[in-house]
Amino acid sequence: MDKEYHITLNGKLIPVTEEVYYAFKRPAWKERKRRQARAEKELSLEAFADAGFEIPSGQALVDEIVEDKLLLDMLSKALLELTDNERFLIDELFYNGKSERELSKETCVPRKTLAYRRTKVLEKLRRLIEKM
Repeated sequence: MDKEYHITLNGKLIPVTEEVYYAFKRPAWKERKRRQARAEKELSLEAFADAGFEIPSGQALVDEIVEDKLLLDMLSKALLELTDNERFLIDELFYNGKSERELSKETCVPRKTLAYRRTKVLEKLRRLIEKM
């Protein structure tokens, strides 16, 4: 005896073919599976605390966020003080994620020269931020 397939529409149980049943149910099954997988991957603050990580209190977290925002503002202002070449170097290495070797090939500047310039630019940024 073949299995009977039914779906519920507007509160009514409607007999359908196996193909229609699976086509109707598959999106809901996929969504449920996606939610389950996401729930397994999500980490809560409690899970971090249970794993031994130190979780800052609400005020400490706010203080940290404010401090980060101030540092980012200071960094943004300091970056404006750089020359175009210095800003290009920082953009390529830190924002675009290129290695010194990659940048050396693109610009035909020796890698050691780029490393030296990077060190000098970072020192300049540090001094500019300290002055603020």
